[in-house]
Amino acid sequence: MTPKAWKAKVAALGCILCEDLGFPETPANLHHVREGQGMSQRASDFLVIPLCQAHHQGNGGIHDPQEFYRRYRMDELDLLAMTIEAAVQ
Repeated sequence: MTPKAWKAKVAALGCILCEDLGFPETPANLHHVREGQGMSQRASDFLVIPLCQAHHQGNGGIHDPQEFYRRYRMDELDLLAMTIEAAVQ
């Protein structure tokens, strides 16, 4: 599968966290996992998580990892695992 096809498939899942919280079919943007990446390194297009605007870049979203973890007790790798599980079903 090409990176473009994978990203399309993942984006079609909708926000993976909203789904987990019981709000299915929320439109999503793709968040590239930064865990283990240096600031100048480009993240793989296969390591993406579908998140709504609020969970992605909103107040307390994944771009504020400490607050995100405090609220949801999850981090990028937890969300990535949920994404892969949902995408391969």
